Amino acid sequence: MQKSTDFLSLFRDSAAELKKLPSLVTAALLMALALILSSLGVYITPTLRITFAFLANAVSAMLFGPVVAMLTGGLGDFLGYFLHPNGPFYPAYTITAIASGFLYGIFLYHRPVKLGWVIAAKSSVTLISNIFLNTLWGALLYGKSFTALLPARIAKNLALLPIEIAMLFLIAKAAQQIYETSSHRFGAQKATR
Repeated sequence: MQKSTDFLSLFRDSAAELKKLPSLVTAALLMALALILSSLGVYITPTLRITFAFLANAVSAMLFGPVVAMLTGGLGDFLGYFLHPNGPFYPAYTITAIASGFLYGIFLYHRPVKLGWVIAAKSSVTLISNIFLNTLWGALLYGKSFTALLPARIAKNLALLPIEIAMLFLIAKAAQQIYETSSHRFGAQKATR
């Protein structure tokens, strides 16, 4: 995990993950987990929902970077709609999923799991994706005023932010340990053959 954090190298290294079978399999499993967690979401109002899919998406970004996270986020959103349709398909929400993968990737990829990075990642996703973009798409899709939808979205997202940061920090720490342990074990098995 201690590689270069140069902005362009994040994308180059992440794109290289697409050529590695273990990375593809793990990213696909994390996307499937995100789909399951998303389907277990709870609706607060018709336009406000709580889910824990962000955990799987953020771990995918942490392990494989922004390119993989943007692809799995976009594909996961697309597949999620067709597995559990709720209202009309609106591609703009896919843009939000891609943006979230990008943000998680630039803050978490090639970095040790530290609370500061987790706070920066989750806060940026909350502000840009959850509050701004999703409110914008909801206003456009449902013909409601952006400013009318905004207070409820701000309240929900800011109330959940500390809980989501704590959950993400704990899950990311555990995922990093598991992945590094399994990578070392897999590498040792290949070396002995």
